[in-house]
Amino acid sequence: MLPEKSEKRSGEATRRRILAAAITRFARASFEEVRLRDIAADVGVDVALVHRSFGSKEQLFAAAVVEACPAALLSTDRSRLGAVFASFALESQQHDGLQIFIRSLTSPLARDLIRACCYRDFIGPLADKLDGRAAQQRAALFVSCLIGFSIMREVLRVEPLLADDDSGPMIQRLLTACLDEIGPLVANDQNSSQSS
Repeated sequence: MLPEKSEKRSGEATRRRILAAAITRFARASFEEVRLRDIAADVGVDVALVHRSFGSKEQLFAAAVVEACPAALLSTDRSRLGAVFASFALESQQHDGLQIFIRSLTSPLARDLIRACCYRDFIGPLADKLDGRAAQQRAALFVSCLIGFSIMREVLRVEPLLADDDSGPMIQRLLTACLDEIGPLVANDQNSSQSS
């Protein structure tokens, strides 16, 4: 094997290890509490290598958010998105992406980074898969339902949402409904005037 290829492979492996350590750190502490020196120590490298690999703490955080969120599931066929993401939401483990999201809510900088990643890597690509009107809104609603359900189930442990047999089909239908284009709502006033 050429030394150049071996170095490149070793560099990529180290970069992946740094990213994995960053995900773990950001999932367990707020953005402000996480230090690049601690991430470097977790991997056993000099902090300069973390800077060289990712540029800054903000860039490393953004990479960790993208890696930890389920954006890879967006490659699923449009007709199966509700089912695939419902299964993901029902996995019985704390998701690092969810923990990063929760721990970042108090940091304006981290919130801005998450918002940018959410649009660029999740809402935008999901909206591109949807036909019809209001694709961006439908994609954003899908994401908000997924996050809301996950917080209620995994963080607050709301009892009715813990039963997979009942919650699974409901969350799948809810997520699928978010993706489907629907017509305008009929006002209640119109219905009541017709029945008079």
